[in-house]
Amino acid sequence: MPTSAHATPRRALIIGASRGIGLGLVDRLLQRGWMVTATQRSPSDGLAALAARESRLILTTLDLASDEQISTLAQRQRSGSLDLVLICGGVMGPDHQRAERATRDETAALFDINAMAPLRCARALLSALEPGQGVMAFISSRMGSVALNDRGDIELYRASKAALNSLTRGFAVNEALPAGIGVLNLHPGWVKTDMGGERAPVTVAQSVQGLVAVIEESLGRSEQRFVDFEGEVLAW
Repeated sequence: MPTSAHATPRRALIIGASRGIGLGLVDRLLQRGWMVTATQRSPSDGLAALAARESRLILTTLDLASDEQISTLAQRQRSGSLDLVLICGGVMGPDHQRAERATRDETAALFDINAMAPLRCARALLSALEPGQGVMAFISSRMGSVALNDRGDIELYRASKAALNSLTRGFAVNEALPAGIGVLNLHPGWVKTDMGGERAPVTVAQSVQGLVAVIEESLGRSEQRFVDFEGEVLAW
């Protein structure tokens, strides 16, 4: 049921919401009655349009690569005030996707944005989630599954998402779950976005409808799951 049926609206913080899946998630959560704070690295026309018609949306600036900005954002959050923190920033990396061709700078940038920065952000924001209720969610990818990698292509992106899954597993076991916070590693599907391209079979609307259903069903569950937008549990 929509959160509007609750006495107190649910509250979400969406990291990396300027476009694509992040923007779609903001829109869907608002439709479901949530109060949403959404971050953008630079002004987003899509977020501005939503904010113009939705009083429950607050926009703030965040560069996921900036530890200082992450710290400032975390300091503004009241302890236990959020039901959801969702981190969805990410990049594909170099077009060639070959380890032997990648420069050290390319590799460092890819792994920092896709794996290290989300973990730093999650650690900074963990206390903002309500114990026993809150969920820390990461946009991961089926391509980050070692068990399901039967093609071996797009190796740099795969490795960065596998690193995210591994790092967030440690975060879940040692920090989130003992604090009563659930953790989700979410595969949104192959989605028609700037990254996914026009050949992708899943629309943003289809993806975010499923993702929000998974998130709402996970509230109050202190466990970690790697799951896709249709609710299928994926092998690590």
